[in-house]
Amino acid sequence: MVINDIKDKDSIVKEYFKSGYVHVKTDPDNIEPTTLKEIASYFGKLLITGKHHIPGDRHVQLLQEDALFGNTVVPWHNDFSYSIGDYHGTLLAFVESDTPTHTEFVDCNKAYELLDQEDKQYISDVDCTFGIPGKYDGLISETQVKVIQKHVMTRPMAMTHPITNQTSLYFSPETLMETNKPIDKEKFIKHCETLAFKHHWEPGSMILWDNRRMLHRRDAFEGHRKLLRVNFQYEFKHASN
Repeated sequence: MVINDIKDKDSIVKEYFKSGYVHVKTDPDNIEPTTLKEIASYFGKLLITGKHHIPGDRHVQLLQEDALFGNTVVPWHNDFSYSIGDYHGTLLAFVESDTPTHTEFVDCNKAYELLDQEDKQYISDVDCTFGIPGKYDGLISETQVKVIQKHVMTRPMAMTHPITNQTSLYFSPETLMETNKPIDKEKFIKHCETLAFKHHWEPGSMILWDNRRMLHRRDAFEGHRKLLRVNFQYEFKHASN
């Protein structure tokens, strides 16, 4: 589903929690920090970043070849799985690129639903411990690195969503460091990849996704590619159903 009215808060929020992912299409001139922050604020609190933010605004990160993540492959992961903060969702907006580019996603609600009962039972008490891979140390501040190293983050592999109460398969392959009992990580990656889909970036395109539900990755690229990112934390109450 594509939503063309960036002011349609109700439709954006409804589709987000229904699908875990929503594509918002607007005039390319609207892809600016104030607009992105307004849309992200539909969900709650905007989060502050320590590095790779645009000048003068720590809420908005810059993703390009010489900034956050560079131009190399970024494997399957959930954003900030290793952080003690609740980075519930992400808004990513396309600014420009020399060549066609895309980001790939997996709905891990569906991935969990399609597991057989034996796998569901096995992972029901699996706890995953996450950390930031050494190659990404430069992406966050020294203070954040120290906090992450001091407060190791553990999350359940069968995760209950804080709003929908639905269950997702959560294991963020790129940042998974260990589990409390063995799992076949490659098996679960292959299972997720059977559900993968690509978002092809174009002018005026932005997407929001649920970090508790969606895995994502991107390929390496050449030349110039610029996107803007805002992370947010839910400020809703638990759903009643």
